[in-house]
Amino acid sequence: MPTAPLISATAALALVLAFGPPALAADAAPLPAPTYRGEIVIPTGLKIARTEFGGISGLDYDPDNQTYYAISDDRSEKAPARIYELKLKLSDKGIPGFDIAKTDTLTDLDGKPFKSGGVDPEAIRVDEKRQQIYWSSEGDASGRPQIFVASMDGQAKKTFDLPDAFIPNASGTRGIHPNLAFEGLAISPDGRTLYAMTENALVQDGDKATFDAGSKSRLLTIDLDTGKPGAEYVYETDKIPFRPKQIGGADNGVSEMLTLDENHLITVERSYLAGVGNHIAFYVVTLGGADDVSGLASIAGAKPLQKTLWFKIDEGDFGGLDIDNIECLTWGPDIGGERSIVIASDNNFSRHQMSQFVLFTVPKGE
Repeated sequence: MPTAPLISATAALALVLAFGPPALAADAAPLPAPTYRGEIVIPTGLKIARTEFGGISGLDYDPDNQTYYAISDDRSEKAPARIYELKLKLSDKGIPGFDIAKTDTLTDLDGKPFKSGGVDPEAIRVDEKRQQIYWSSEGDASGRPQIFVASMDGQAKKTFDLPDAFIPNASGTRGIHPNLAFEGLAISPDGRTLYAMTENALVQDGDKATFDAGSKSRLLTIDLDTGKPGAEYVYETDKIPFRPKQIGGADNGVSEMLTLDENHLITVERSYLAGVGNHIAFYVVTLGGADDVSGLASIAGAKPLQKTLWFKIDEGDFGGLDIDNIECLTWGPDIGGERSIVIASDNNFSRHQMSQFVLFTVPKGE
């Protein structure tokens, strides 16, 4: 098993050219099993220009600049809410080079850094065509979720108008559950649609995931040409896979997603159980065939999106991999004729956790 190398002080060399994700037929089986290549671990407490690095909750690769854009979920408490430009040197032996090339402050619509507690950044995607980024917040100071359109250096341009179903009301009978909003973003291959997924169900749609049942998350589509919300679909998460071995927390929900092709997404379901550790499951999701629930008073009886398990990671899998709180998933450049995929963890700025970047490769489709 490759070991975790030390942080490189220099920028990684440019890698190979960009690629497109493998295509699947509408009824295709999941992707081939990925090959684990290695990881790099950034210790909690590392500071760059007196700002602590960590809280990595979203990651996306820009092939034009061979740069990874990462978003921190710091709620402007340790430092202003921010994104990082990262250079990762990848090989079939792992990640031998890692450079934090730049830190950019996220701004509000007035062009100012967010006040403490005024935002909760979670996911980020790069729009190569329009040279801008999209990033999500699970809630402002009032608990309202948002999806921002920003320049490549984090300066806000606008926010998308979200359907009322996602906005908490005063009585607490509608909208997102606190801290369970838009954990995942993805952009369609044609660049015309943004997908946004809630971690668990909306309040009016059902409960959070339990040991006995999953939760009915919602997938929202947004037209990137008009900025208007479109269809919404139900995505059923797994139930919490194990019971804790000691007193403590237990949960399961969607922590990220990624476009595979025009008909499929990849979702990440992340569980943590006290005394057990982390359980990470990757699913291939078919976009066709589900019922559009936008504007409906109830989702009861709605046909959900179909999902098929691709692979999973439990503690110690892949030759003893100590997996952490995975909240990031992105394609990267080709390595040895295979497509690379990088996952990363949110360390929650805890000395008991780590910022972990893990590399896999996937054989190309025919």
